[in-house]
Amino acid sequence: MAITFNHLNLLTTKNSDAIHLLTEVLGLTDGSRPRFPFKGQWLYQGDEALIHIIESDEPQCSIGHVAFDTDMNLEVLTQKLQRSGIKYNVRQVPDSKVIQVFIRADEVIFELITMDTSSQQNFDVFSQHQELL
Repeated sequence: MAITFNHLNLLTTKNSDAIHLLTEVLGLTDGSRPRFPFKGQWLYQGDEALIHIIESDEPQCSIGHVAFDTDMNLEVLTQKLQRSGIKYNVRQVPDSKVIQVFIRADEVIFELITMDTSSQQNFDVFSQHQELL
């Protein structure tokens, strides 16, 4: 099995200091984002979407989740999670074949991403970060 870092998700207000730091100081740029049914933006370095922002009403910035790409297909991944007794939620990125498996481990939410084209299932679209809690 191989995993690679995909992105960091932050929960923050639209005009937060964190976004100013990431764009004005570190040079990330606002870019393309799937049509999620909630507000947010994706910040890119070149062609890579490194930071995914979900707009929050809270005046603080917190980590929403950390995402990793995995080379496991969905069936193998979910079987491993079930054998380990780990609870998870499966979601799909809108207008995409990207399958997201969300896991809470203590106070951190992990997103494991698989491009499982063998699966013919349709999953609920990730609609709001609260459903992961």
